[in-house]
Amino acid sequence: MLDAPGERLSPAVRRALAAVWLGLAGLTIAFLAGELFLRIRWDRAWKAAERFRTGNVFFANSMELNAGDRKLWHKPWRKYEPGARSELRVGGERFVIEINRLGYRTREFSPEKPPGTVRVLCIGGSTTVAGRTNDETYPALLEAKLKQRWPGLPIEVLNLGVSGVNSEDWLGWLDKLLSFDPDVIVQYEAINDIAWLHLPRYAARHPWRRRLHDSLLLERLLGFDPAALEPDIRGTLRRFEEMDQRSRERGVSYLTATFAAPDIERAPEEFRQHLETSVAFWTRHFPLRSWATYAAILARHNALLIEFTARHHIDRVLVHERLTDPALFIDACHFTPAGIDLLAETFLDPVADLVEDRPAFKRWAEGRPRGTLVRPLL
Repeated sequence: MLDAPGERLSPAVRRALAAVWLGLAGLTIAFLAGELFLRIRWDRAWKAAERFRTGNVFFANSMELNAGDRKLWHKPWRKYEPGARSELRVGGERFVIEINRLGYRTREFSPEKPPGTVRVLCIGGSTTVAGRTNDETYPALLEAKLKQRWPGLPIEVLNLGVSGVNSEDWLGWLDKLLSFDPDVIVQYEAINDIAWLHLPRYAARHPWRRRLHDSLLLERLLGFDPAALEPDIRGTLRRFEEMDQRSRERGVSYLTATFAAPDIERAPEEFRQHLETSVAFWTRHFPLRSWATYAAILARHNALLIEFTARHHIDRVLVHERLTDPALFIDACHFTPAGIDLLAETFLDPVADLVEDRPAFKRWAEGRPRGTLVRPLL
């Protein structure tokens, strides 16, 4: 059936519609071209980092280094199997993970603290539990440094870290920690809260934006303001505050810390590409495939922690200021053995300050000759 003459579109309207159609087609082509370009560049960056991922013995075997091997778990990413053991020799390195009868990667210890002993508990995720052997985790190295400072002091620094856990988990387990009668609790963590709490919750609040971020081009165009996670970060800080308050009520000292990351500007190109691409693992619940974006979120966390702990008089260590050298890292947060040792060294003086204030230390020190408790010069 032919259109009535009065229903035909005028040439001007037809030209306008054609222009709109061509414009939309052009935008679509430009979008697809931009997306393709970014995905090709991402793929090239991933391939450029391949030599580091496979050639760095610590990153290539990070599941062993960070006590994440599947055979170690009673409940994955929550609780280790008591008595579990894993050993691997590769690339000239020996990785040995031994879980004690209580389910922790530390030596056997009695839940009831021996009389006269100073007991320090170190809690956190994989950055706490990591090490080639149990004796090379930062809590074990910290204990060795404290014993070197005070020979003869009965002191235990116990590694209660569990790979993958977050601040909500530790707050829920605080009563159990306090049942071990600690003198000091040291908590080092942030990335698990950012990756497994903050970003998933932000994605749930903004599902439409989560879908848009599946596109590399839209992610680049939209950007991400770290301030959007401030309510979530403050939730982490309030949990730290509750850890501190409840510990104080039991006469226990509490120490938290800022969180370290490598300075990408000082990184070799291969490691730089590794950081740029591996950050996708930590942000997979809300894709942020840019190291600069992750670094900005972490900087926001650290700045808020410094302000919050000062206002609430919570002891803290500025770890992020001391550990920045890319040579100390294998990825966004995990350390080489040299980095783990420097982490222990960074905690040494702040933990020593708290230990010196404990009744068990004071009783021990009373029996020491004068001049034997002078701190070594740094």
